[in-house]
Amino acid sequence: MGSRTVLILLGLGLAGCGGEVVEESAPAAPPVRLDDVVSTERVPHAAGTAELEPLRRATLSVEAPGRVVAIDMERGQRVEAGDVLVRLDVGRTAVATAAAAANVTQAEAALAQAERERGLAERLVESGSASARSLDQARDAQSLAEAALDAARAQVRLSRRGLTEAVLRAPFGGAVIERRVELGEYVMPGSPIGELMDASHLRAEVLLDPREALDVTPGASVRAQVFARPGEVFAGEVLRVGEAVDRRTRRLPVEVEIRDPEGRLRPGLVARFEVATGAPREVLTVDADAAFERFEVLQVYVVDGEGVAHRRAVSLGPVEDARAEVLEGLAAGDRVVVEGQDRVLDGEAVTVVEPDAPSEPRAARVD
Repeated sequence: MGSRTVLILLGLGLAGCGGEVVEESAPAAPPVRLDDVVSTERVPHAAGTAELEPLRRATLSVEAPGRVVAIDMERGQRVEAGDVLVRLDVGRTAVATAAAAANVTQAEAALAQAERERGLAERLVESGSASARSLDQARDAQSLAEAALDAARAQVRLSRRGLTEAVLRAPFGGAVIERRVELGEYVMPGSPIGELMDASHLRAEVLLDPREALDVTPGASVRAQVFARPGEVFAGEVLRVGEAVDRRTRRLPVEVEIRDPEGRLRPGLVARFEVATGAPREVLTVDADAAFERFEVLQVYVVDGEGVAHRRAVSLGPVEDARAEVLEGLAAGDRVVVEGQDRVLDGEAVTVVEPDAPSEPRAARVD
């Protein structure tokens, strides 16, 4: 009797367990952000890296010997063209200039007397009171007086030039980067006094791949990105293009000029230059964050009109302004996943999140 009751109860328990089935709910579609493949105007260019150099740099020196009596230049000082930087003692030169001026006055008086004597000799010869030889002597005396006056005037100009050479002026506007002279020091002609640099415009010699840069012309636009100024772009233009490819590097030298009106750059900084090599053209671009590599193949997720993501292999080109040029695999208007790829499965539906909407935390991706 007891065993019969146990069997009945077991049968009822099994029947109860099999009478109801619990169904699991389908996982929600992962949220993603999308970007459209669009047509963008791009300028073909060749790129290279080079060091910035000042547009002009000069070692300053004096042309006359003398003792330094005044200095108006310090390292880092800004000067304009024509500003006086150094003055030398001009005492002896000033005395020599005064003496030369007196010699000019004396020579002018001697010439005036020689002219009067010539006139007198001409009248005497005409009246027969003097010989022709006396006239020739008077003419020679006048010529000698004229030559003496010319020599005296030349000496004045030379002395005055000595006064001018005793003053060192800035040949162009810029900044003093070094001073090599002290007050009271005696300097000789050609002695280096200091260095002046004009960095309002910067230049660089960029070595470019000749396969890309053979058609570069003077005046072509240039973009420079300086590593010490991340995120900033400086504009410029091509000054000169080399006539021959460098034998050592097999690159074409191109001299460029970069404008820096705000003084953000310094000579010696290294920059990456993009030199325009042709006319603007239309290309397809996509957000560079859309691509990921899987099995050594660059891929993106393309979302169709029904909200289903499809994995697609692509080929991308240069990146500018965070957008990559599409070389192969995408068409204009394709919508690709740029955020949330780690939650997406090929052939599964996704939930599109607007750019300004909050997204869910990233989850570990399972393929």
